[in-house]
Amino acid sequence: MKRFILLASIPIVFGFMACNNQHKPNSQTEKQDLPIKKNMNDMNSFISLFEIPAIDISRAVNFYQAILDINIERMEMPGMEMGIFPYKEQIVTGVIMKGEGYKPSADGSTIYLNGGDNLQTILDKVEKNGGTIIVPKTAHADESGFFALFLDTEGNKLGLNSPN
Repeated sequence: MKRFILLASIPIVFGFMACNNQHKPNSQTEKQDLPIKKNMNDMNSFISLFEIPAIDISRAVNFYQAILDINIERMEMPGMEMGIFPYKEQIVTGVIMKGEGYKPSADGSTIYLNGGDNLQTILDKVEKNGGTIIVPKTAHADESGFFALFLDTEGNKLGLNSPN
């Protein structure tokens, strides 16, 4: 039951945050002009939200702030703690989550974070901040850019992707 409440509260939190950044139609005409069905080709991203599990939320937040050079907003709710990646002007929202049922893992899906112009800049900070590099900067097979894989301080496997 706690897991259900926890999972149900996440969309509510992000819905509230999104309301502060969205244009609200102010007339009946504008509401009628809104598209009813969105074509898959119109999507800017197939990912809308990602969660990174954490055991020690402070350690995880400090790690990602250090390697990505960003400020992560902390939020607490009953039964969970969150670190929210900057979300203004972002297509995808990222959250570090500590709570029942959130278990860091190097198995399963891999999230690739934007490595900026050159992912090596971020990769150089991974081990200095307690992470482990699994795959160093490597060219994509189709020569479209570069990727790397690392373990964060919590034991999650993540990737970096960049054009150079």
